[in-house]
Amino acid sequence: MSWRFFVCNIFLAVAGCTSENEPATAETVLATVGGEVITALDLHRYEQTLPDYLRSKKEGVAARGENLQTLVDKELMLREAYKRGLDQLSGLSHTLSDMVNKRLAEELSREWIDVRLKVTEEELRAAYEEHLLGWEIWPAHILSATEEDAWAIIGQLEAGANFSELARQHSLADDADKGGNLGAFFDQTGAVPSLRDGTFHLEEGQVSKPIRTIDGYEVVKVLKKRRIPFEKLRADIAEQVGQRKWAQRRRVVIDSLKEARGLRYHRDRIHAVLAALQGRALDQPHALLIEYEGGKIGVSDAVRRLRSLKKGALPPDSAAAVLAIERWILPDSLLALEARMQGRHQRPAMVAWAEGQKQSLLVSQLRLDVVAGKVSVTEAEVRDYYEQHLETYRSLPGVIEMTEVLVDTRAEAEEILARARAGERLAELAQRHSVRPSMKPVGGHTFADSGRVTIESLYQSPYRTFFGDSNSKDVGVLQGPMEIQEKYSVFLLDQPYEMALLPFKQVQRPIRVNIRKRREGVLFDALLDSLRQAYAGEVHISQDALSRYTTAF
Repeated sequence: MSWRFFVCNIFLAVAGCTSENEPATAETVLATVGGEVITALDLHRYEQTLPDYLRSKKEGVAARGENLQTLVDKELMLREAYKRGLDQLSGLSHTLSDMVNKRLAEELSREWIDVRLKVTEEELRAAYEEHLLGWEIWPAHILSATEEDAWAIIGQLEAGANFSELARQHSLADDADKGGNLGAFFDQTGAVPSLRDGTFHLEEGQVSKPIRTIDGYEVVKVLKKRRIPFEKLRADIAEQVGQRKWAQRRRVVIDSLKEARGLRYHRDRIHAVLAALQGRALDQPHALLIEYEGGKIGVSDAVRRLRSLKKGALPPDSAAAVLAIERWILPDSLLALEARMQGRHQRPAMVAWAEGQKQSLLVSQLRLDVVAGKVSVTEAEVRDYYEQHLETYRSLPGVIEMTEVLVDTRAEAEEILARARAGERLAELAQRHSVRPSMKPVGGHTFADSGRVTIESLYQSPYRTFFGDSNSKDVGVLQGPMEIQEKYSVFLLDQPYEMALLPFKQVQRPIRVNIRKRREGVLFDALLDSLRQAYAGEVHISQDALSRYTTAF
């Protein structure tokens, strides 16, 4: 054995045995941390996952060195986490088990359900016809207080009365002055169920029977009706039919697993689950809620997993809790058990994935362990930060103060503009000619008979689009005519405005979080520095291998 070969074997344990002229390969060792090896492939995989905002601002070897240091630091943090016994925490074990079971369930679901789904052209066309998809109606309506009044309206219509006139005379809706005309086409998703069921089967010109709604009783006339062609809706229909078939197939699979496993449900214990979700003490933590051959779901398991669901609010009652368990928890449990029975959890890819998740959980838990109870942020500190960074929070669109004359036609607007340019005051023209006072109010806008308009922060309008979120250059400049709400406006900006401050109450929570995170970061960085010093003798980085990696990758 030559001396050079001996040295290469020693170097292999540290940085891989290759000559400095050979290119780096996936197996090239870039660094070691104690007995753990970081290869070129490890670094390459890490760099491939980095989002742009986390990429180093440096270039070449310097950038790769930063990324390699991150992997070294991760190994140091894992050492510290194991030293503190964080891997023995029951909460971490439960979380990891849930994550693995979820992944196993998803894998089996893809094979047993997803890939077996097929949607035919005949099914799509059948859904289009059977569910009356694609139909849109342009309705007019008359709102009555009672069903008796609604039938009286129908009687007058059958006797030959004009629908629009009856709407103007009798409708309680805001659009009575428009003859009840709703002014647009609506599809079935744009109508409440009672209106949808009571109107979409009607033909043009037909009138519905009285329809009960939250506002009273509606009589609806179909003014126009059209249908979107099948081809334009094909993709949406395919998605709907696919989702429906997936749910049906999933239900069949889960029901078969329930039967095969002899599932037993202790429904009398669901109240303990609900009580715990509502913040009361868990009086039956070890009791079983569901048991089946090869597995079980305890009361405490159900509480923990329901809390971890990101599917909206917690169940408000026992029926909703059972539904959530049946929909989200039990299926994954049964599928994961089946996957484990098949040995899927022992496959190399799954083992590697689970180890990666465990490491991430350990590092996250270490951070919590380091900062727990050591960081506080006072109200005064939050307020002081806000005062020192006011420009950062100057992001609200300013309040617009302007004068407007709104008329029905462009010709009228042109005349108003000419008179204003000739010297007449726009406010006086507004008092005599503007139709704005007779129109419905608009949210976030205040209108005066003198034509004065105030548009509050955060409210959008064509005027804000025209002037922008801040403006000083257009003060006193006559503008228009501009089409507004199917009418025409002549207007001017009365005074300059600029971006407004976000109120302190609106931003104090994110400010507090920001300060806390920065302070926690300082503590964690201090830990990392101490780990680098403590394990300095066990960390070896090959600059030569890193240079060759930079060239090869």
